[in-house]
Amino acid sequence: MPLDPKLAGEGADWIAEMLSDELESFIPAELCDLVMEAEQKVREDTGDQRMPHDEMAKRLMVIFEADPDIPTQQGAVSEYLVREILNWEDEFLTMAGAPRNVRR
Repeated sequence: MPLDPKLAGEGADWIAEMLSDELESFIPAELCDLVMEAEQKVREDTGDQRMPHDEMAKRLMVIFEADPDIPTQQGAVSEYLVREILNWEDEFLTMAGAPRNVRR
């Protein structure tokens, strides 16, 4: 189920802040927003709302690697980073009262 745009924006900001602290590196909210939007599209296109994060991260990286505006070649956006964004998104959704259930 798609998030309300305002809530999604708040989530992207919060995830970027938490992940930046965790990794001791700047993570832009725009990247978190990009991951969240692309993830929702993949879930809708596949009909798999419970897709595990490992599989989702792999699928998203294929999409991102095809986009020359996303710096995957330099290692700035990696499968690990995408997975971490998905994990923090789980935390945010739980706090927002809309927890999701993905296969582990």
